[in-house]
Amino acid sequence: MHATSRNFRVETLQGEVLEGYLTRSDTAGMVWVSTSSKRKKIQVNDIVEMSYYGKTWKSRITGNASSGFTYTKSSQIGRLNMDGLLRYNTSKNQTQLQGSMIMTYDSVDVGVERANVDMSYGYAFGTEWAAIVLVRYQRNVELGLDRRWQEAIGIARRFMTNKTQQASVVPGIAVNQERNLEGTESSTAEALLQLNYDLYSFISPNLTINFAETGYVSLTESNRIRSDGDISFDYELIKDFYINLQFFHNYDSRSPATDKPNVDYGFVAGLRVKF
Repeated sequence: MHATSRNFRVETLQGEVLEGYLTRSDTAGMVWVSTSSKRKKIQVNDIVEMSYYGKTWKSRITGNASSGFTYTKSSQIGRLNMDGLLRYNTSKNQTQLQGSMIMTYDSVDVGVERANVDMSYGYAFGTEWAAIVLVRYQRNVELGLDRRWQEAIGIARRFMTNKTQQASVVPGIAVNQERNLEGTESSTAEALLQLNYDLYSFISPNLTINFAETGYVSLTESNRIRSDGDISFDYELIKDFYINLQFFHNYDSRSPATDKPNVDYGFVAGLRVKF
């Protein structure tokens, strides 16, 4: 293993965090992690996570984008789904912009049925803890939600890390500014708890499964709970091109439009390119 054009943040099975570039070792199964002042030899098999952040601002940017489309002549209804991600990494910080949208159209109208856009910032404390700040925009016609702006803070705690999977939990507080489809606006505060789980294989086959589930309990409206969940499956066809399958669900015990429970769920498929 040899990579000197970018810097890496390397985490090991022993919980050690090393930063620097990588140079090959004469010993089989070993690699040097080097900085300008020191270097350390470690087992390649001990590496459980390795993220690069580049030596210039352009090389610190990574991302992906996917899209899919369906249309039936009998109904004359078309449906376009898109999602994407941009990420900027440094040794301890991660800034991320992520979004998804489902748009439908027929012979009369075109509209955004569902949309989510997240802007987040995370700062890592060692290998297990991170502070998270999030700003989110949501729209969901099925739930009667014209738009929701959400600002949230939380502390992420990673409790599982090995060669094929990771898991973390994020407790936090969120405030929302909502408007329903009738134009009525309200402000709310919520306690949140998010569970993230990633399962991956990068050899054969090259695939990743991501699971995220967030539960909300209102602090300003009695007996109101919500949940948002996503499961995403990526399978690499050729280098940097993937089949992407996603399942999502949303629940609100008190719909913004009707004050009645409401559920939305769906499945989307598309092609994803990573860069």
